[in-house]
Order: sequence, then C-alpha cells, then structure tokens
Amino acid sequence: MKINPFIYGVVVLTVFLGVIFGFQAVGIWSTSGKVDTSGQAIQPSSTDVNTIKGWMTIEQVSATFGVPTAEILTAFNLPADTPGSTALKDLESDTFDITALRTWLQNRQQP
Repeated sequence: MKINPFIYGVVVLTVFLGVIFGFQAVGIWSTSGKVDTSGQAIQPSSTDVNTIKGWMTIEQVSATFGVPTAEILTAFNLPADTPGSTALKDLESDTFDITALRTWLQNRQQP
C-alpha cells in the first residue's frame, strides 16, 4: 500500500499545527512572553531591572520604578511628546536602548 505524498503532507501539517493551535486555545502554549503560565500579564519587578523587556511601555517602567515618564524621556534625549504607551523597543536609537535604561534605573536606585 502506497500513501499519496500529498495526503501524507496534509496529515503531517494538520497534526503539527493542530497541536500548536490546540494548546494555544486552552492557554497552555504562549510564545509572546507577555503572560505567564496562569495567563497573568508579566510586569517588571521594582527590585530587578532585568525584568524590563522591549515590549513593555514607558508607562509600565515609570509606574514600577517610581520615575516620572518625563524624567526618562529627558535622560535619554527622547521627544517630550512621546506617548507613555510607546513600547521600549520602538524607541531604540543612538541615545536610547533597553540596556542603557536598565543601567540608568539601577544607578538611580542605589543610595
């Protein structure tokens, strides 16, 4: 008995994608890194600057570390009219990157 290669390809693809989409549908599989296994949104930790991720917004970092948004924008020479809902990765330039933000916040927290 010979299996048609087209049918075989369709079955393999269906099983592969079915597993991924099935687990995503029940909340077991997440590739975004924005939620934990229980479905709760991941937030930066005020005690660890390494929890800051590129998809997080200026507002999230500002609220967590108690730093006014305007102070972050000024420290990195970013436009003052930058919305707080802007993702950190969208602001990367010669004057700003996430590593520099982490270092700046860490130095700011030290007595």
